[in-house]
Amino acid sequence: MIKEQKHFSILLAILLLSGFFVTSWLSYQAAHSSIEAQISKDSLPLTSNNIYSEIQHDLFKPIFISSLMAQDTFVRDWKLNGENDPQQVIKYLKEIQTKYNTVTSYFVSNASHNYYHPNGKLKVVTRDDPLDRWYFSFRNTPSQQTYEINIDHDTAKPSKMTVFVNYKVMDYEGNFIGVTGVGLALDMVKNLITSYQKRYQRTVYFTDISGNITLHGESFNNDKNLNEHINNPVIVEKILSTKSSSGHYLDQNKKVFLNSRFIDEFNWYLIVEQDALSTENDLTNTFKVNLLLSVLVTVAVLLIAHITFNRHQKNLLYMASTDKLSGLLNRQAFEPIIKNYMEQSDKQNTKLSLMLLDIDHFKKVNDTYGHLTGDKIIQHVSEICTSHLKKGDTICRWGGEEFIIALSNTSINDAVDTALNIQRSLSRSSIEPKITMSFGITTYRPKEQLDDFLLRTDDALYQAKDNGRNGIQTTL
Repeated sequence: MIKEQKHFSILLAILLLSGFFVTSWLSYQAAHSSIEAQISKDSLPLTSNNIYSEIQHDLFKPIFISSLMAQDTFVRDWKLNGENDPQQVIKYLKEIQTKYNTVTSYFVSNASHNYYHPNGKLKVVTRDDPLDRWYFSFRNTPSQQTYEINIDHDTAKPSKMTVFVNYKVMDYEGNFIGVTGVGLALDMVKNLITSYQKRYQRTVYFTDISGNITLHGESFNNDKNLNEHINNPVIVEKILSTKSSSGHYLDQNKKVFLNSRFIDEFNWYLIVEQDALSTENDLTNTFKVNLLLSVLVTVAVLLIAHITFNRHQKNLLYMASTDKLSGLLNRQAFEPIIKNYMEQSDKQNTKLSLMLLDIDHFKKVNDTYGHLTGDKIIQHVSEICTSHLKKGDTICRWGGEEFIIALSNTSINDAVDTALNIQRSLSRSSIEPKITMSFGITTYRPKEQLDDFLLRTDDALYQAKDNGRNGIQTTL
């Protein structure tokens, strides 16, 4: 029975743990897929739109300023009138710089190649100077490209990098006459991007149409272009060939989701990234907690099952080994007990006596007073007999009106004394009708078989009945 219970517990544990694990794993995978889809299709595009809106507020302003300067009739008239009195344009540029709080403002004349700045006429741009190549490169762009955003060294402060917004200046007939614009401190722009990253908990950066990384915030690696950063040609090609795209790539076995959109005003791509590590960690922790709870639930179920099984087993054993009417052991349960007593007697050389009791004329009692009265007499006799037993003795309802008592460490004389005590208690009891009992007593012979032991006890009982009942008969 114990072995069966152990197998049942193991099987139940396996089933419960397997069920909990499969359910938790499927839930984990479903949540993982759902979150990834939510990041890719909802969260990142929304964040990209929000950042784009903030860029319009923060970074489009310099484009607007440059556009106003390029369309200003003062600049065009001053240029077309021969660039007389440079202090006029210098004063104008200084007012632009002060009014809009830019790092610099400038105008480069196509006719004279003079570079005008709020601090004065700085220089004459030449093709040979690396710092001036931007001008000639921008001048040669198609006429429909009216402006560009460029990150370069400031001509006034060559050691400092600045974000320039260059705008073409045209005369009243549409002919190119120069370039004007403003500059923003690169650190200021990077701080703006960093603020986007902190606010939205995403990585934000820009690339040009060739995939070169142009601007980024803090905590960004030293990658110069998308191929170095993403290391996935398919994703890079998708970004640079479409106005907007989304996807993911692996960075040191970490999945990173991205969303890109082309910003026409900058001629750049805005890319917003989010790694799934924090989300995966949350899901993994939840999965582990679920497994722990599953183990706890399994242990609780096994404990309840163990208690229930043991209780049920005890009930079964009680029902199988106990006489329902008297509450005493039944014949089936008594036999292994008496055998154990016999083995102990052989090993320890102790006395063992066996007493067989029978209620005299019990059938007549049943016929005269009914079975309910007979049942009460059985119960009454059981209580009296039990009350005269010592620790280590065992009583059993042997069948019908017969009882058998194994008296451990008891000689035949002591067994007779016990029988006499039972007789006296019966005679003094108030139960009606009055009853008597016959006793057959014998003592165990070393190495004797159980059948022989029982047979000699049974013979003694029959002898007691033959002698007129209500008596005690012994045999050795």
